[in-house]
Amino acid sequence: MTALRLLLGGALLLALIPAASARVHASLDAHGRLQVTASVPVGAAGVDLHRPHRPARAPHVRPAVPPATATAATSVQVSPQRARMQALVDQVAAEFAIDAALLHAIVQVESNYNPQATSRAGALGLMQVIPATGRRFGVHDLFDPLQNLRAGAAYLVWLDQHFEGELPLVLAGYNAGEGAVRRHGRRVPPYAETRQYIQRVIERYGHTQRDTFL
Repeated sequence: MTALRLLLGGALLLALIPAASARVHASLDAHGRLQVTASVPVGAAGVDLHRPHRPARAPHVRPAVPPATATAATSVQVSPQRARMQALVDQVAAEFAIDAALLHAIVQVESNYNPQATSRAGALGLMQVIPATGRRFGVHDLFDPLQNLRAGAAYLVWLDQHFEGELPLVLAGYNAGEGAVRRHGRRVPPYAETRQYIQRVIERYGHTQRDTFL
C-alpha cells in the first residue's frame, strides 16, 4: 500500500510540473523512494525521462576464424613434385621465349604435370611428346622432365613459325600433327578430340585470341 501511495504521489508531482519545464528527471533514493527533480540526480539510478529509447545493440561477435585464415586453410596444397615441374616449365618457357602461361596450359592439359604420363598413341611425359618428334628435335629420354619440355617447346616454336603465329593452328598441329592441318587447307581439322584440346588449352591460357605467343 505504501509503495502504491509513493507511485501515485510521484505521478501527481510529475503532473504538477509545468509543460514548459526544460527536463524532468526521476530516480530512486537509498530507501527506494521515488524522487523527481529538474536536475540530473547523482548516482547510477538517475533516469532522463526525455531521452529517446534506444534499444541495446547486439554484441559484435568476432568470427572464430578470420576469412583470410579460413581461405588459406582450405586452399589446395601443391605437392613438391608438382612444384618442381612448374618451376621447370617456367625455366623452359624463358629459354625458348614462350609465354609461360601458354606452356603451363599445355602441360596441364597434356599430362597434368605428370612426368611419367603415357598415352595409348605412345606420347610420353609432361608434354606428351611422340618419340619420333623427340628425335626430330634431338631428344631421346622423354621421361626426363627437362628434355621432354625442351622437345615440346622446340616443336611449338617450329609450329608457330610454320603457321605464322595463329594459335589455334599451332595447337591443332601440336595435337594432330602439322600434316593434318595442311591437309585441311591450313584449318583446324574436324577432329572432335583436336577441337576439344584447343578449347581446353585456350580456356586455361586465359585468352580467346592472340596474334602470336612468342
